[in-house]
Amino acid sequence: MKPKTLQSFEHHNLGFTLLEMSAAISVMMVVATALVAMIQQHIALLELCQQQVFLTSEAPKIGALLNRILNNADHYFVYATKEDTLGNGFPTLTSGSAVKLFFKSPAQTTETRVLSVEPGPFGACLRFYTPESTSSETSWTVSSKIRSASFQSAEGILRLTLLGPNHEQITYYGGAR
Repeated sequence: MKPKTLQSFEHHNLGFTLLEMSAAISVMMVVATALVAMIQQHIALLELCQQQVFLTSEAPKIGALLNRILNNADHYFVYATKEDTLGNGFPTLTSGSAVKLFFKSPAQTTETRVLSVEPGPFGACLRFYTPESTSSETSWTVSSKIRSASFQSAEGILRLTLLGPNHEQITYYGGAR
């Protein structure tokens, strides 16, 4: 009988054993499970960030605009609707969806502006109006990304409470000079 050489042993050990294959597949399954869990966490974080975009992006812009507008007003009145403010309706003592702001011009005349909450395509819009004596008006949108809003006046302080698209509630305060 011939002794076996080294070449004949190499010829028989060309593959992996069942134990080695099982260990490799087990490691791949653990890595795949960890990757799926990480992807799910990433998606949940992205959804949370998307829900907070109103608070992180839109709310500071609204606050800066309202700060400039409300702090320059000499006095104001809260009305139930924009039509009441423009049609010289009576102000409300509780809350409303519009506020008429009065400003002193450099010529010492009184100018009026209106902030109003109106229905929009995806909820509500906060709009700023400059009524003109020629019955025309100019306007611009402060925000079109709110769900609803209301104005309240108490003890000389104007309060605007906004409800964001994901039910975030933000309250801005301002007062006449």
